[in-house]
Amino acid sequence: MFVVRTGSAQPLRRCLASLGLLMSLILAASPVAAQPSFINFESGHVRPVAMTPNGAKLLAVNTPDNRLEVFSVLDDGSLVHKDSVPVGMEPVSVAVRNNKEAWVVNHLSDSVSIVDLSVFPARVERTLLVGDEPRDIVFAGTTTKRAFISTAHRGQHREHPSIAAVKGAGDPKLTTEGIARADVWVFDAANPGDTLGGTPNRILRFFSDTPRGLAVTPDGTTIYLAAHYSGNQTTVIN
Repeated sequence: MFVVRTGSAQPLRRCLASLGLLMSLILAASPVAAQPSFINFESGHVRPVAMTPNGAKLLAVNTPDNRLEVFSVLDDGSLVHKDSVPVGMEPVSVAVRNNKEAWVVNHLSDSVSIVDLSVFPARVERTLLVGDEPRDIVFAGTTTKRAFISTAHRGQHREHPSIAAVKGAGDPKLTTEGIARADVWVFDAANPGDTLGGTPNRILRFFSDTPRGLAVTPDGTTIYLAAHYSGNQTTVIN
């Protein structure tokens, strides 16, 4: 403890000088832990890797760098990095429609990037706008293949005039009781629509909190949606 008497500033100056010298000696004698130059903070993965049906390419989302990484799969199973495709912000899932096309879910951009894998370098040929915080995507159907994308029941695009006629679109009614809070956007995979952000066939709605993973039965007729914050209750999409 330092006691400063009124009437003179000299004791205060001497005390501060002594304190500064003491702190310098302590810091000089203490080892300083090395600090990392960068710490990643990104959205959690849901379906981060996928392989083309012919087994020739492995795709992986690069979440902090907002890219889709493309690897060639060699005969011995080893990988060779071939391409890095800029997509939307914080991709968390990727699904392959065929050997030439992959769909990437961008969690922070509220979008889906359709990537053309048939060209080099690969590129995004179309961007679809969906609901808030999309997380997963699967393809299903027996004749017409559809893309199913899990999102929250909110988002700017669901109220856009270009999809006003789509069943399930419109005001999410966030303050209304009894309204489901999970959405699944359904697109025709071969023809996602001519509007700026794409035109879904419909938007399905479910009573759950934070929809995440999707799974398809082998015959492609049923899809299961897992909710992250809704206990163990599961919603079935017919």
